Amino acid sequence: MTRHVVTLALLLASPLAFAQDQGKALYTANCMACHGAKGDGNGPAAIALDPKPRSFSDAAFWEGKTNEDIKKVIKTGKPGTAMAPFPQLSDADVAALTTYLRTFEPKP
Repeated sequence: MTRHVVTLALLLASPLAFAQDQGKALYTANCMACHGAKGDGNGPAAIALDPKPRSFSDAAFWEGKTNEDIKKVIKTGKPGTAMAPFPQLSDADVAALTTYLRTFEPKP
């Protein structure tokens, strides 16, 4: 019985792990230059940007944020900042990227 529980747990965790892996690849390709490897807004391009890129490691950023809020900014950009829209990303890519961004959210 225990073996089946472990197998079920691995099967249920796999989609999340896959989304995080896919999201990490998308983040590395599209976001890391500005937002940094740690999601802290200190990527190599950040020095030239005003305002500075968002830090995803800031707890205040996540207060009240839904996944839909994050997806909208990825798709449409953020006026008044260097955050460009990424309309070329599929809905599945945006969902995976959102899942990965949540890994930067500080844990209580």
